Amino acid sequence: MAAPELDLEDTHLSRALDELAKLVDAPVQVAVPVKSLSDSDDIETDNQIPQPLPEPIPIEVPLPPTPIVVVPPTNASLTALSENGIAGERGLLAELAALSDGSAPVDFSDAKKFEPAPTYTSRPSQASALKTSLMLLVPFVAGMLTERFVRIFERHARVEAVSPEAAKRESADNELTGRITFKSKEGESQPDRGARVIVFPQQRTGEVKLSVVGFRPADAAADQLVVNAAIKALGGAAATVDDRGGYRLPIEAGSYRILVLSHFQPRPGGDADPALDKLLSEYFDKPEDLLGRVQHQFSPLRIKGTGDTWDHSF
Repeated sequence: MAAPELDLEDTHLSRALDELAKLVDAPVQVAVPVKSLSDSDDIETDNQIPQPLPEPIPIEVPLPPTPIVVVPPTNASLTALSENGIAGERGLLAELAALSDGSAPVDFSDAKKFEPAPTYTSRPSQASALKTSLMLLVPFVAGMLTERFVRIFERHARVEAVSPEAAKRESADNELTGRITFKSKEGESQPDRGARVIVFPQQRTGEVKLSVVGFRPADAAADQLVVNAAIKALGGAAATVDDRGGYRLPIEAGSYRILVLSHFQPRPGGDADPALDKLLSEYFDKPEDLLGRVQHQFSPLRIKGTGDTWDHSF
């Protein structure tokens, strides 16, 4: 089938095409809805106006509790009895006065009126209570003082019973005493004043090494006191010979080894003692400086604890 042909010379058709062309070329207008600003304006207006603060709600504070005052009960019975007793006594006096005057007849029907009013013994006064307390306290204090005096007298009697000789003998039981002397060039025995006597225990305790300063005869007295305490802590003892050649060593019973260092006698040449060298190396940091050039004596020692004595002469 053949397509229909347009008649371009048709007046009505050309006019219709012109109208269509105008419609295509014209701009399209879109309708925009108008927003109502009344609500938002009202909201913004409300936000800009300051609002009043809410008033605080008053809180009722509870009233503080009323303190309860406890009033001790009065002895109403004693008060009433005392008042009744006074009233009865006054009534009895009035009756006696009427009888003496003879103005009033006596009615014996009510015999209770003539009964004596009951008497009540009140509590003792403060002075009488204090007196009673003192009477009870004095014998107690006197007994305590008497017991204390008796104990003091007994202790004093026991002290006097121990004689000075007995006390000296008891202390000497745990001491080693003796004299250290030397012979002069003239052959006379002289006290070896300043010589050192050192006692070592049979078994070495501890590991500390001692300094030889203080153990030698020529060392200062203060250093000697220090090392005396040190060797005592290790189970031994040390002392310095006095001007008379004597010494005292507090020491318990047991087996020991004693070393005496002379103050005046020089040491002669000779072989060393291996047992002494071993002992000194156990106790001193520089054992070779202890002996020096002085004469010494080293030997075993047995303490029985009955007042032992050990003497030596160089």
